[in-house]
Amino acid sequence: MQGSWKTAWQIAFTYMGTVVGAGFASGKEIIEFFVQYGLQGLVGVLLATCLFIWAGIRVMLISYRIQADSYQAVSTYLFGHPFGTVFNALLLTVLLGITSVMLAATGSIFWEAFQLPSQLGIWISMIAIFFVTRKGLFAIHRVNSIFVPSLVAFTFLVFCYVQPWESQVIIQVESLRPWAWLSSPLYYVALNVSLTQAVLVPIGRQSKSEKPLIAGGIIGGLGIGLLLLLAFASLSVKMPGISHTEMPMIALLQGLGRTIPLLFSLLVYAEIFSTVVANVFGLSEQLRLVTRLRSTTILIGILVISYLVSFIGFSSLLRILYPLFGQLVLFFLVMLFYRQWRSRMS
Repeated sequence: MQGSWKTAWQIAFTYMGTVVGAGFASGKEIIEFFVQYGLQGLVGVLLATCLFIWAGIRVMLISYRIQADSYQAVSTYLFGHPFGTVFNALLLTVLLGITSVMLAATGSIFWEAFQLPSQLGIWISMIAIFFVTRKGLFAIHRVNSIFVPSLVAFTFLVFCYVQPWESQVIIQVESLRPWAWLSSPLYYVALNVSLTQAVLVPIGRQSKSEKPLIAGGIIGGLGIGLLLLLAFASLSVKMPGISHTEMPMIALLQGLGRTIPLLFSLLVYAEIFSTVVANVFGLSEQLRLVTRLRSTTILIGILVISYLVSFIGFSSLLRILYPLFGQLVLFFLVMLFYRQWRSRMS
């Protein structure tokens, strides 16, 4: 029993760490999908939390039951042939785009938080990503087990420092789409859960039973929801000015001197790094099955393409690609629900 709970917490931290990437940890993603919609965005946070719990569990259980060797097997199970192959190709493209966004974010942190050239940050990250990714899923588990609890603690620190309970102002941005606040969390969860298959699928396949998968999905989903809620409350107080910074969560701490913002910047970088490693790991494993190329060749190819795309810039990439990709992979959530409904009916 003790081993099952230890495994569940390890799964939860890995799930959280994979979702908490560049946009989440920096705060930029939370503003884009939730904060800009004011109180309606808060409803979106609660909806996203429930969806993260349900969808994370479903992906791992499907992988466990069909013993999926890659997330292409899960896509084929959900969509059948040939649509599973088409969706898998789309997912590879999305994963590569998101990896490029996060690589650009490492450069933004080096420039905005450390006053170092952004290209230096990107190159250091690429070299480190290459060596850590080669160590596989075990290294991803270890990294997230260390950094995710720290991120929760620091996010709570930001919440206490900003003291949003003393503010009565929640800025709401006028949207051309009246129901955007409701569709936004659907896009957000669809995007993140479809991408976290890179680690959720091998976790499900390697599990000895379903119990730690269910417990890990619940703990991980609630943890993501808690981080969303704390960040939402903190960022709402400083809107709309905070939305113009590259790293809003770091900007919130500027009044605390130099040490604490620096530590938080390092933690944000660590979370972005761990997510990029998970994404590159999933990409390389999938491409290795398809192309039969050497892992080293595939890793270098992924990093080179991501590096070239990263020149567009972190904010521009996130603002354009994240909502677009979320809409493209929304059908993934629909098929998860459909397959669960069909299995219960039969």
